[in-house]
Amino acid sequence: MTITDMSISELSYWNEWWKTGKLPEKDANISDWNESSFRWRPRLSETIENEEVIYVLRGPRRVGKTTLVKLRIRSMLEEGVSPENVFYFPCDAIETPKQLKTVIDNYLDQQRRQGEWAFLFLDEISMLMDWQKTVKILYDAGRFENCTVILTGSHSIDLRKGSESLSGRRGKIEKLKYGTPDKVLLSAKFSEYVETLDTKLASEIKGQWLWSVQNRKNMICELVNGRIPSELKRLALFTKELELLLDQYMLTGGISQAINQYVSKRKIAEDTYSIFVNLMVREICRWNHEEHYTRQILRRIFEVLSSTVSWNQLKEGTDVKDSKTAESYVNILRDSFVIAYYYKLNTDKASADFASNKKIYFQDPFIFHACRAWTYGKNAFDLSQKFLSTPEDKSKLVECLVGNHLSRFMFNLSPGTLYDPSNYVYYWSNDKREVDFIIELDGKFVPIEVKYSDNIQKDDAKGIYDLMKTGRSHDFGIITSKNRLEVRKKYIVVPLSILLLLA
Repeated sequence: MTITDMSISELSYWNEWWKTGKLPEKDANISDWNESSFRWRPRLSETIENEEVIYVLRGPRRVGKTTLVKLRIRSMLEEGVSPENVFYFPCDAIETPKQLKTVIDNYLDQQRRQGEWAFLFLDEISMLMDWQKTVKILYDAGRFENCTVILTGSHSIDLRKGSESLSGRRGKIEKLKYGTPDKVLLSAKFSEYVETLDTKLASEIKGQWLWSVQNRKNMICELVNGRIPSELKRLALFTKELELLLDQYMLTGGISQAINQYVSKRKIAEDTYSIFVNLMVREICRWNHEEHYTRQILRRIFEVLSSTVSWNQLKEGTDVKDSKTAESYVNILRDSFVIAYYYKLNTDKASADFASNKKIYFQDPFIFHACRAWTYGKNAFDLSQKFLSTPEDKSKLVECLVGNHLSRFMFNLSPGTLYDPSNYVYYWSNDKREVDFIIELDGKFVPIEVKYSDNIQKDDAKGIYDLMKTGRSHDFGIITSKNRLEVRKKYIVVPLSILLLLA
């Protein structure tokens, strides 16, 4: 349906609750969610508060932004919010920002209950060029008084730049408990995956207070002071169950459609992978980058995965002519939520060494498998199973998981519009040894070595010992395992699944 005169009767097409008082069960997003084996309710939804604020919610395609919005609308209506005060509009139904202004004006003037709080959900606003100009005009005119406005979109770069251009026009953000009006919905973390698929483990996670980021930080601080928290001893009873779920997670990642297909059919359809890749490539090309260069750079990333690399080295074996171009392709992939990269820690400056080589990792296992199949021209599901059958290859994907979860953990500790994971998560090395990941807690560094085995040797801790000689780290480091949870000399062995739950 395409809007013509933007009348209220036309707008009711997307807002059926104005007539019935409830969100229709036939709604495609709600229907798919109801029928899914993976009915995920992102924790992020709880951080969107009913304040006079303009939120920007961005994230990769297919991750569930529209479903999150529809679930929120359903809950609001069930809780007694007046149906007329809830407005949803898909911005891909119009073509110009001027039409968007007319749509919003018509709703606010003709349908909203005057004097009452209103909730506006403008979905896929990044489909409109210069959308932020309309939002500015409406804000400056006082049209969003007593309104909570949520703007969503998948063009991550456009949304980030657009939200930056709205500086000073985001509403009463000082009232926000959760700090920032900029939200990023990524795929489900391992803890959300476990909670959604296993009610018994969900009860355990809730019972050990792992929903609180402060409690999780306190538990990590206990570990780096040489003590195993009682909560983790309890969780260690379930490492076999967690390990099975982790193996699944390394196939499906946190993408709801892929999880549902695997849980119900033990296989992920090829078009699930290809749809994601097509949307990713379309967005990258929208920002004047070429598909064939994207494929070549991705191939190089797979070749150097878990190793350090310079931009110049990354262009080797590709048609990319210079290191600046290679860097721009990595950055477009980062801004599309495909990859992340981390710098070496400079312990003297207690910050990233931006001149150092980088470590590049993928953000999610499903994204990893989808990109790898596209890069190599193979069947994605079969290729993913073969990849995970090799311990050496599997360990590389494990590192991707740890990097992603540590980044999300550090963001939750310090949420903000300007958050950059390269300022919070690092690797470390000297002439002989390396530590996979470093984070900073309470002014000291936490060394984390990633292993996916129960055969942890003293040599595995040599990098941790070397970092400790700098005098900048906590007293104990962390080495991950499959199932072992134990204190050793200057490091604690923690099951990978439990570390992911903490992050």
